[in-house]
Amino acid sequence: MYKLNKLAAGSVIAAAAALASAGVALADGYVAKGKSVVYERPADWSGVYFGVQSGYSWSSIDQSFPVFGADVSYDFAAPIVGAHIGLQHQFGGVVLGVEGTWLSTLEDNPDIANPCHAGGFYCNHRLSDILSVGGRIGWAAGHWMPYATGGYASARFEYEERDVATNTKFGEQGTRHNGWYVGGGFEWAVSPGWTTGLEYRHYEFDSKWQTPHTPGGSPIGVDINETDASVDTITARVSWRWGRPEAKPLK
Repeated sequence: MYKLNKLAAGSVIAAAAALASAGVALADGYVAKGKSVVYERPADWSGVYFGVQSGYSWSSIDQSFPVFGADVSYDFAAPIVGAHIGLQHQFGGVVLGVEGTWLSTLEDNPDIANPCHAGGFYCNHRLSDILSVGGRIGWAAGHWMPYATGGYASARFEYEERDVATNTKFGEQGTRHNGWYVGGGFEWAVSPGWTTGLEYRHYEFDSKWQTPHTPGGSPIGVDINETDASVDTITARVSWRWGRPEAKPLK
């Protein structure tokens, strides 16, 4: 059910992008009978842009404790905020670009108490942040642009282990995982230089071994293998495009 919810959320964004671009295409081609209109050249999407974004994330990660023969799975949902910067160029109706993004979760202490590798302890695991860089390919549909994106990503996951009786932190560790992402969305040129939009991404990350340590820095002697790490995000974006004036109305 958890993975179905994530897939459904992504499908909503993809469907919204398709409907938005189709609706705009119809609107741009419609002329009311007896009305005079001033046709405007499509927005120029070329240039350097930067902006901010916020939304929600759903992450999951599996852990195995080979010494104890135990496996634990974690699901973590939290609000996210971030920033992005990119460069793109329009070739006719096609827009090609590259973008770098930073995202960070806002919830520090997930309300989760999972059984750990041994009795008397519980473990928490959460997504901390994501760094990514990748390409974008879009279609200029007037003042709208649906697009697909994908590339390299790196995520940091934070782990902590607490004593059930006293809630005292016994072990902790933070590691970065390399991976990739794919996604899509749409943008709308709301005024000269300014765009807003929605974006969905799915991330997959590699497995990694780690050795947790006590808050004082001493290894606790239990190696953990983190596997099957994935994240889904939906964000609303606002961007400022620098250095490319809008096209003037046709005479």
